[in-house]
Amino acid sequence: MYKEFLETFTLVFVAEMGDKTQLMLMTLATKYTLIQMLVGILIGVFLNHGAAVLVGSYISNIMEQSLLQIFAGIIFIIFGIITIIFEEEDKIEKHYNLSPIVTTAFTFLLGEMGDKTQLTCMTLAMESSCPYLVLSASVAAMLAIGFLGIIIGSSLTKYIPSYIIKTISGLIFIIFGIMRLLR
Repeated sequence: MYKEFLETFTLVFVAEMGDKTQLMLMTLATKYTLIQMLVGILIGVFLNHGAAVLVGSYISNIMEQSLLQIFAGIIFIIFGIITIIFEEEDKIEKHYNLSPIVTTAFTFLLGEMGDKTQLTCMTLAMESSCPYLVLSASVAAMLAIGFLGIIIGSSLTKYIPSYIIKTISGLIFIIFGIMRLLR
């Protein structure tokens, strides 16, 4: 059980490093307090990843377990390759006339729609015996990476180029994908 939590936490955490939503957090951090932002992240991620876990759980009920393993392995390898090869749109800035918590939650909810972390949660929930563990791990990872993005994210890229962060993230996805295929 702890393995599922740790695997989900790790994949979501590394997938979100240097991601567009982390960059949006850096922008919002100039206007809002840490607590306002963390509560907003919690709400937005819970709604976004909660939907992904529900869909993943549903799919797992209609698909054979061996096919789920192959599907998950291929998806993770594809995520890894995409992370390494493709550049994301950087610094998407949207401003809303809402409270700081609602603005942060809304930014996260929309920013993560269809994102690799949402799809990762869905994929992990498909093969999980305890999908709520996947949800709690993904929310914990997003809060942790959000906290890092708010506190030290902007200084991290001064010392480590973003392409190195993305390459490491992509390689971790590929390794998890290969591990799935070899089960």
